[in-house]
Amino acid sequence: MATYLHPGVYLEEIPSGAKPIEGVATSLAAFVGAATRGPLGTPVLVHSLEEYERTFGAISSEQDVMGFAVLAYYQNGGKDAYIARVADPTGAVAATATLNNADVSPDPVLKLSATSPGDWGNGLHHRVVRSASTAAPTFTLEVGHMELVDGLQRFKADLSFPNLSMNERSPSYALSVVNGDSSPVRLEFANASVKDLADSGKLTGAALHATAVPANYFTTFGLPEELSFSINLDALGTRNFTVLKTPLALGGTDADADAAKVAAAIQLAVRGISGTDAPFKDFTCTYETATRQFVLSSPKSSYASVEVYDTGSGPTLAKVMRLDPASNPTAAHGAVMLTPASVEASSTAKLAGGAANAPRPEDFQAVFGGALRKIRDITTVVLPGNALPSTGAGNGAVAAALAHCEEMRNRVLIVDPEPGFELTSASRVDQLKLPTSTYAVAYYPWVKVANPFYKAEAPGTKSPTVKVAPSAFAAGMWSRVDARRGVWKAPAGVETGLTGVAGLEFGVDDGVQDQLNPLGVNALRALPNFGSVIWGARTLATKADPEWRYVSVRRTAILIEQSVYNGIQWAVFEPNDHRLHAALRTNIGSFMDGLFRAGAFQGEKASDAYFVRCGLGDTMTQGDIDRGQVIVVVGFAPLKAAEFVIVRIQQKLQQ
Repeated sequence: MATYLHPGVYLEEIPSGAKPIEGVATSLAAFVGAATRGPLGTPVLVHSLEEYERTFGAISSEQDVMGFAVLAYYQNGGKDAYIARVADPTGAVAATATLNNADVSPDPVLKLSATSPGDWGNGLHHRVVRSASTAAPTFTLEVGHMELVDGLQRFKADLSFPNLSMNERSPSYALSVVNGDSSPVRLEFANASVKDLADSGKLTGAALHATAVPANYFTTFGLPEELSFSINLDALGTRNFTVLKTPLALGGTDADADAAKVAAAIQLAVRGISGTDAPFKDFTCTYETATRQFVLSSPKSSYASVEVYDTGSGPTLAKVMRLDPASNPTAAHGAVMLTPASVEASSTAKLAGGAANAPRPEDFQAVFGGALRKIRDITTVVLPGNALPSTGAGNGAVAAALAHCEEMRNRVLIVDPEPGFELTSASRVDQLKLPTSTYAVAYYPWVKVANPFYKAEAPGTKSPTVKVAPSAFAAGMWSRVDARRGVWKAPAGVETGLTGVAGLEFGVDDGVQDQLNPLGVNALRALPNFGSVIWGARTLATKADPEWRYVSVRRTAILIEQSVYNGIQWAVFEPNDHRLHAALRTNIGSFMDGLFRAGAFQGEKASDAYFVRCGLGDTMTQGDIDRGQVIVVVGFAPLKAAEFVIVRIQQKLQQ
């Protein structure tokens, strides 16, 4: 209650009690199965065929069942869809290639890999073009394919990343640019040691060009009495330094000892700067005898923190330390050693080793029991490439999907029969051992579509058509009918003309459908003047649970259940009294009245079409209220599909 402490006018807002319920989406499909590429086990929401192709690739072959299914879905009215790629994770490997640096003895520095497992990445070729600069090296990475031009294999770039840098401070930092783009490849360091080098802030020169440092190494290079050099430390600007030869007392017989003295002198000179350059006090320079390398490091975590510049001719510091692979270096930079050398595209310059094995039943169970359970707005489930075998042995993926739908109670599975198995009688249907579930629907036969890989000039190599499961066509048509007429309209009839159909695998006439329809198998039929249409609207519960015989009835019930579920969450923990009961009746009744006015129910009057009851002595007792329960009963008169239009004709006799 508000507190009134001083005289005056107080403004208060009184809730009206109206909390409108919005209808949930009814046309969100989930396609679960093997795909050419894409993330494993993670459902990805796509809004169009173009979005699907960006993530999962365009149709890659005649065996790309997922690609053909999604194409059929969008061609026939599909809207949004979740795509869940499934594969055996134990054998899932992404294709890779190693990029080496430009040293005389090249070391692997970067790994170029496909963004997801599968052999699709094995066909990706690459080309690297490194810039001529050694002070600030960049490179261009191109990814593409080889094609036959004038009888020769030529590289064609499908994707290009120009002027990439291995300096992480650069806006064109290679790992950020390549990995941040929606490209089919990603870059990473070749191994842990290279990554450690990059993360540590160390600038390390390549191993000395000679197999060992000669005893008179510094004498040979004629180290002058005074050696000047410049260092740009942590991008704070270039500073000039001088190392004097005399205090070093180089022995000339122990190269490692002399190198260590030079390193110590460099460190001392850099650390000697004080004042505003205080960060230089943590600079280190050491000589590693095992690798015969000088290591310059900064406290900053960036391999681009240290740059060494040449300030004159002769035996300069950069040349003495061999920090640059060039024969006459002018500068050395940490990014030099991490920049890949040029690679010309060829039959060998490509990614390799990618593989993804076919999914197992447990892989489907993992997806349905995990990620898909968290997405409540899915209404349709399609399993490309997973049909029920004619042997009646069942299908693990179908079993997992059906169990998922039964548990969630807000989505319907569309089941496919085995391709090539003609259903000519009830006994043939029985061989499939179809589930008798109100959350399962079956369509027959398979659909023939144009084969994009068929070439008329080589007719013997491929078939002009490919068979696609009817489930994808039905899922798209459900979406189209929902948008045009509503979920309560049976998704069947002459207005369900299928798009992208080159033919049906088997013809279905009245005699065949007499066998299929009573068992809940919906037929696709080629009708004169209408083309190929869906000519059936039943669930597989036709005999087991006739109350839910029609697809439209089950899906209308899901619409009501999920909309009410989402729309009355506000009621939880409200005082359980007559005011709450009245508010629930009002809000749910308003939603049901909206459906009635849209034509979702039978009955000329609202009282004939639906009811909403909630109250003490009606739907609950005082004991229910004491247990914290508020019970609402909602009933509706569903529309039933007019399957059998009977016209009785009688002769009128003259009296």
